[in-house]
Amino acid sequence: MDLLLPAELSIYTAAELHPRWLAWAAQHAGPDATADASAVDQVDGAGMQLLVALQHSLAARGVALQLRAPSRPLREACTALGLAGWLAQTAHHPTPEAV
Repeated sequence: MDLLLPAELSIYTAAELHPRWLAWAAQHAGPDATADASAVDQVDGAGMQLLVALQHSLAARGVALQLRAPSRPLREACTALGLAGWLAQTAHHPTPEAV
């Protein structure tokens, strides 16, 4: 089952999302786990930290995080925070739209 990322990934939602995302990550034993990132419209450093932590948690178990359809705000946040390369590695379908 894919994880649907919420519209807001921020310091205000991180505490609520963290245990849910850990539970979701614990269910994956296959090579990939897909998160739909198309709905994200607000993201800050805390939200990005949580997303990277999810990726690290999965990687520690041998599972690769695949972000499907990263939204423009998510792509822009990754670029601003120096995480464009990380996003390129996790993006399931690269978007044709330039950041």
